[in-house]
Amino acid sequence: MGAAPHLRPEPVSLTRAPPFPPEHALVTGESTPAGTLPGYPHLSLGDRPQLWAFLNSELWATDLEAIAPRLWWMSKPDSANISPLHRQIIKRRAIVITEDPRLHLVWIDNRIFIKPLPRYLLSHSFWLRHLCAGAENDDDRRARLACAALGYLRSFRYLIRYESDFRIAQDPNHCLVPAGVSWLQFSRFTSDLASIVDDDVSPRYYFGEIRLTRLNFYAPFLLGKSDYQRVEYQYASYFARSYAPLLFVIGVTSVILAALQVAVAVDQDQVKSGRVMASLGLWLSVTVMVVFCSLFFGLAILLVYKIAKEWHYAIRHRRRLLRPVP
Repeated sequence: MGAAPHLRPEPVSLTRAPPFPPEHALVTGESTPAGTLPGYPHLSLGDRPQLWAFLNSELWATDLEAIAPRLWWMSKPDSANISPLHRQIIKRRAIVITEDPRLHLVWIDNRIFIKPLPRYLLSHSFWLRHLCAGAENDDDRRARLACAALGYLRSFRYLIRYESDFRIAQDPNHCLVPAGVSWLQFSRFTSDLASIVDDDVSPRYYFGEIRLTRLNFYAPFLLGKSDYQRVEYQYASYFARSYAPLLFVIGVTSVILAALQVAVAVDQDQVKSGRVMASLGLWLSVTVMVVFCSLFFGLAILLVYKIAKEWHYAIRHRRRLLRPVP
């Protein structure tokens, strides 16, 4: 991955031909009603305003494209940073279907959002007539959507690398790949996508998987929104996420305060009681305070270290990408 794509403010598609030959197309003209968008028989290809509005909502991840120059804060700037489907299962992530391009390859906790492959992007004739340079309605909007479509298609080359990934993709609960497509056909199709480089795709697809927690954290600063995407729609679930850290802080504070109280009481009673037991009580209370304070500050230091380490890696990787190629 070269430095040029990260310095370019807007994608400029130079696609002169579809990213795959007609013999490798997974959807042909015979498999869809004439004059309609493949996979969406209610959408007429002749209704240009409706068609382009639909394609924009299907392919263009508005928020991610807007903050693409800052996505390196949240994810490794590597378009190949996408685990295949079988690895997602190993990581105990559930595959959640989404039709929103903003959520494609975004993950949180034990789930990852993936947008299924639409039939029209698997059609050679559709690419030729609507997305390639020189096609009808050849303007900046076409170029922008073509870049996004190329990046989106390329992501499936990483998601589905093995036949086991393909079987997972065709699971009725996922339906990431249209029914009726064989592993042989899909392998031929994705082999052609290897020629897609970062210069061909929109800025969002310079990156692979992105953490939703980080998107939500930076959303108020970069997007002016309270969050990027809500994942909890019940108040109980929303506040439950804060219970564990809150209870931990309360517990540590309570133990330290109790130990302080014991230390003060022992110090006052040293004259009235045996000095041995009083000293032992004081020693135990001080030990408890030291242990719990060390635990609390140790975890805080570990958190700061991990954050600093990630930023160090991100900045170093960023500088390496921006270094001029001799």
